[in-house]
Amino acid sequence: MSRKPSAEAITWPDLAALVFDFDRTLVPLGNFVRWRVAAGEMRARYLAAGIREEVLAGAPRGCFGLYRHVALSRALAPADLARVQEEASATLARFEEEAIERAELYAGAESLLYDLPRLGLRAAIVSSNPAHVIRAILARLGVAGCFAAIVGRDGLADLKPAPDGMLRACAELGLTADRCLAIGDNAGDVAAALAAGMPAVGVASGVSSRDELLAAGARVVFGDVQELGDRLRAERA
Repeated sequence: MSRKPSAEAITWPDLAALVFDFDRTLVPLGNFVRWRVAAGEMRARYLAAGIREEVLAGAPRGCFGLYRHVALSRALAPADLARVQEEASATLARFEEEAIERAELYAGAESLLYDLPRLGLRAAIVSSNPAHVIRAILARLGVAGCFAAIVGRDGLADLKPAPDGMLRACAELGLTADRCLAIGDNAGDVAAALAAGMPAVGVASGVSSRDELLAAGARVVFGDVQELGDRLRAERA
């Protein structure tokens, strides 16, 4: 059984991997995506597929909230719903692809990723973005080889805060969840990690505030990934 990190420490002897969120944790992908237009096109596609307006009216704001709401709605027969979700995901991906040539790593992210082998750690990504967009951005930035597993929304039955992606990443890493540490900017990242049995820390570089991340169960919240890297180096030196 792993020793869980205390409030003072975020690592422990048998910690083996970091599981990062992508957008607004490692890169500001969302700054370059026309989310409102994408949500409108997704909604139109859902309506054309026969999903009623009253079903869509109950969806949270944003593309991922809409996508997850429809996935859980049982508004169509399972096979039809799976097909429509694939189409909606492809629609959204066209907009996410607009970030491929523009997104850059946050300060400190590249140096942390290259330091991970020295720190005895591997890296994975679990994201609601599609894997092909993530891989294209990482390849352009020269850090694709730093990740042992990349799990996008592709083929997942449910997105964060559900644990599906976290559990798939653990399986691809060949590790139990308690040997991984999740890092994310969104309270949903923290909730997904905890649901999978994985401890989590937050970075206040994106969607959720420091208080929201702590309330969701983050052990500690860093200002950004650079501050996280400084702590990891100090603890694993």
